[in-house]
Amino acid sequence: MKSLQVLIALGIMSADAGAGSWCNAPPAPGFEELEAVDVSDGWFKVYAVAPGVFAIHEPRQYETVTAFLVAGTERAVLFDSGLGIASIRRIVDRLSPLPVTVINSHTHFDHVGGNREFTDVRNLDLPFSRASARGEAGEELREYARDTLAEDRVCGPLPAGVTGRDYAMQTWTVAAHVRDGERLELGGRTLEVLATPGHTPDSLCLLDVENGLLLTGDTFYAGELYLWAPETDVKAYAASIDRLAALAPGLKRLLPAHGPPVADPGLLRELQAALESIEAGSTPFETTGQGQRRYEFRDFSILTAGPAGAKSN
Repeated sequence: MKSLQVLIALGIMSADAGAGSWCNAPPAPGFEELEAVDVSDGWFKVYAVAPGVFAIHEPRQYETVTAFLVAGTERAVLFDSGLGIASIRRIVDRLSPLPVTVINSHTHFDHVGGNREFTDVRNLDLPFSRASARGEAGEELREYARDTLAEDRVCGPLPAGVTGRDYAMQTWTVAAHVRDGERLELGGRTLEVLATPGHTPDSLCLLDVENGLLLTGDTFYAGELYLWAPETDVKAYAASIDRLAALAPGLKRLLPAHGPPVADPGLLRELQAALESIEAGSTPFETTGQGQRRYEFRDFSILTAGPAGAKSN
């Protein structure tokens, strides 16, 4: 989940949006170097980001969320399924004929919307994941998601078949559970599940050791990192980043779920240092109108919950 201010910085463009809209900002650095894949679709844009790995990006909705299809020779993993506004299954079928397992980086609404299109969906076995699969969410998250299809959050027309602006939390059936350290064999490619709680209790990353890839979900992206929600545990998040930062020397690319779908692994060390400085109280912050604290760093910002009940005037 991200804010409109972040999208201005990330730069998503549409000729259909009004002047001054976030849709009209220039393309963000990082996108122009990616190889675009023509899937003849008006909602999704697809990029080949590594051999056998495709970023399935939703640039016309302000979350600018990205799912990743990772293919081996025998099966494929879809890491997240997007907002569910347009059919991501159609895109996956165009990219690969292999059987597909969906694994969610976490179960916030913008990462699970297309789960219902697949029969093999796997999450961590946690109360937060189970509640999300039933369509249950806290009021703060529901309020945040409610305006997903509002005119100021969508560039241009809605996808074909979407006739209203009401967005509803999706439900899905969990076929199986994954666990920390589990290895998923795709045929000539192995993905390891890394539990990285913090952003949510059920956050996880996928590690492709042989190819030097780390799929990070919302645990890291080059933008404003949300650590303010009731389900967020900042200490657990810092421990997860410590774990990932230790892997950075062996990585070639991070594949994040928001913003440019490719990032430098060295940013994990920068994030680790940023969290340490926040914990030490040595980083200045801006207080938002909702009482949150925004910490600005060179390549990202961090938004945390402020003291209980704090609001600025």
